[in-house]
Amino acid sequence: MRRARWWLANVVAPLGFGAALAIVVWTRRDDLSPIFEDPGPTLALIGLLVVAGHFLNSAEFWVLYRAHGLPIGLWENWLLFTAGQLGNLVPGQVGTLYRFRYLKTVHGMAYARAGSSFGANLVITFASSSIAGLLGLVGTLASGGTVTWWIATAFIALGVGSLTMVLRPLPRVPFLRGRTARLWQVFHEGWEDLRSQPVVAWQVLSLDLAKYVLVAVRFQLAFSLLGVDESIWYFLVIAPAAGLAGALSFTPGGLGIRELFVTLAAVGVGSTLDDGLLAATVDRGVMLLASLALGSVGYLYTRGRMRRAAVVAADTT
Repeated sequence: MRRARWWLANVVAPLGFGAALAIVVWTRRDDLSPIFEDPGPTLALIGLLVVAGHFLNSAEFWVLYRAHGLPIGLWENWLLFTAGQLGNLVPGQVGTLYRFRYLKTVHGMAYARAGSSFGANLVITFASSSIAGLLGLVGTLASGGTVTWWIATAFIALGVGSLTMVLRPLPRVPFLRGRTARLWQVFHEGWEDLRSQPVVAWQVLSLDLAKYVLVAVRFQLAFSLLGVDESIWYFLVIAPAAGLAGALSFTPGGLGIRELFVTLAAVGVGSTLDDGLLAATVDRGVMLLASLALGSVGYLYTRGRMRRAAVVAADTT
């Protein structure tokens, strides 16, 4: 049963999503052809915004790691993040596991403690998505746009849920035993340590909101290539959908999940289904190129550091 679920999430679903995207791109190929015939500086600018957004995203984890006392450099963390992005393009969330292994091998950070940083980042992502999305909805309405009730409800629910997780401590779960109990204890300690540092939470939240502004500008450019011109508020609604998809996706590279979230958000503020999906696909192509290029550099660097750390550990035992 477990193996069947793995195949469904990592093989069947991505192939199905990929086929659906290919069909949409093929049926709208006339709309896409001008982009590749004369892309101009727009695609290059989207690429730069992808890199800048990824850097801000990596900086969030750097702040969380430093809050745990981890002596990791900002540049080192950036390269580790890009290596993880590359690894997540293959099945099984290999990139995330690779980041955990690196932190353990090079810096001695326990897997559960690294997991608590990911958990903290996820909760903050929920909060920043709610703030950015609601600001975008208010701005869209103020500029004469339309908003559906269900997308407003989704952003409000995100805000309430994340606030509850921040204000209420995690349970102790005393019935756990053995290795599971130890892992939960380390995770619990890490999470409570972060909850006790509100300055850290605000720093990560600010970085995530800045990232969403860049993502909104990116989508504004991607939609403009398809002849869709809207205010920045419109795209500030779509940006959190992309961020949430990246945090919650279970398919390689978030294939299909990200496109689905972006398309639904676009429809929620009045876009057509095809335009939302097509713009998400254009953005996906630029992201893929950036992940391949930067991730290769990041992998070479981090792999070398892991090997040197393993040699040092072997010499000291």
